[in-house]
Amino acid sequence: MTMTVLVAVMTSCSNVLENKIDTATIENDIKEIKTNKPNLDSTKTEILDNLLALSKGRDTYIDEKINSKESTKSLEKYIVEESKFKEVTDNLFNYFKANEITYKKLLSEIDSLNSLDDKYDNKLKTVYAEIDKICTEKQKEMDEKDAKAEKIKEQLNKMVDLEILSITETERDYRDVIQVKIKMTNKTDKRIEAIGFNMVLTDKLGNEIATLKCKSNDGFTNSDIGYWLYGRYDQRETFKALRNVNVSHISDKKEITKINHAGELISAYDDDLESLLSINYDYETPDKLNGYCPYLEDEHKLMKKIENVRDEKNQEFKNKFPILHKYQKMQKKLLDFSNILG
Repeated sequence: MTMTVLVAVMTSCSNVLENKIDTATIENDIKEIKTNKPNLDSTKTEILDNLLALSKGRDTYIDEKINSKESTKSLEKYIVEESKFKEVTDNLFNYFKANEITYKKLLSEIDSLNSLDDKYDNKLKTVYAEIDKICTEKQKEMDEKDAKAEKIKEQLNKMVDLEILSITETERDYRDVIQVKIKMTNKTDKRIEAIGFNMVLTDKLGNEIATLKCKSNDGFTNSDIGYWLYGRYDQRETFKALRNVNVSHISDKKEITKINHAGELISAYDDDLESLLSINYDYETPDKLNGYCPYLEDEHKLMKKIENVRDEKNQEFKNKFPILHKYQKMQKKLLDFSNILG
């Protein structure tokens, strides 16, 4: 490239960056910026593309988001209706016009944003490390607990055989129910006083049909037949899954979690409540620590510290990055979840 051409390109790019952001010229301006600066980072490209799409109206905005693979067709359900969309976007572009916001000012704020992120990441570096240490230790504890539980379940599974005899749609006490009939056979020389177990049912392709969670306090020495009912309304998902299921067409995997064996309670978990609440999240230390830990409550002092620092960051963002702050507020106003939540 000759010096004359290079100077022309640089001048052209510099000129367009000084242009005020205006819906009348935005398409040509952004096209020229992207042509003259092909190595724009992803954040700048995304914001410029969003502004262009917003300037064209709700339908175009949604279509271009879907076509760019940034969203799916369900996006339309979450975007405010047409008149509200126009009100919000007009407000943004009027702000640009009233404050004479140029592309150069906008891109300059984006450039400075990384330093803000770095500043507050450094403030939280030791906090992130503390949280990761806590979470790693908790994960180790959960893995050990799960390993212990699996060994106990192996022991329990050898003590009682479970066999599904039938799955029948019927009526009980004026309720439509699916009745599952299960035979329980004691393989030990002591009486089974009570039992708790799960049975995972799968079809011939290995797809899960349903998981039955069963308990029985009816003791048995040799064998017993139990009946478990799943109502159309109170257990609708299981009821629906079991309708028209033929026992000969399914496989099942038993998981006995607790047995009262002649008065001795053998359980894979400390208690039922813990088995429900103690979930193994399989936490792994991320490449870049970010304060995430599924085992810590929001009220934990370290999580509160992160919240306070992020509030401080948000305030600085609001004060020092007025253009991006306005843009961010606009994006939130475009979302409407009332149809989904209602």
